Amino acid sequence: MSDKDDKLHELDTAYNQFRELIEHLPNDAYEEQWLGDWSLRHVLAHMSGWWREMVPAFERVANGERPVPEGVSYDNADAWNEQFAAEPMPASEALTDWDNAFHSYRAAASQLSEEVYGVDPAKGRPRIGDRLLGASGIDHLHEHYDQVKRWVESRAG
Repeated sequence: MSDKDDKLHELDTAYNQFRELIEHLPNDAYEEQWLGDWSLRHVLAHMSGWWREMVPAFERVANGERPVPEGVSYDNADAWNEQFAAEPMPASEALTDWDNAFHSYRAAASQLSEEVYGVDPAKGRPRIGDRLLGASGIDHLHEHYDQVKRWVESRAG
């Protein structure tokens, strides 16, 4: 497999693992506050927000531009997180919205050329495709998977 295929496979695996963890939860579980003042709806809205924010980033990279538009900074991630989680979907729509955001994000990532994936041997660091998939996708799914798993296990008894 190519570097791009490897990264997309890693993304799909993390997404499927996370989704399997939550897909059978009842709607009332989405309302429970367990991560500070956040519920599962907030976590999903926050992840969806980052994915939606990254779709144009992938498009800019595909056009040879920087992923972040001029005048925008993601340095204050907490402010972005709060913005994305401010108005989560109702429980009955949260998972569908999360799925839709993921599929748009994945589709945008898959449109990038192979050349933006893997490790840049001259710089010794991951190329932009890997970095975008890692930060807002793969690593993000793993981070919240661990949190959600602990919460789901605590609900079980």
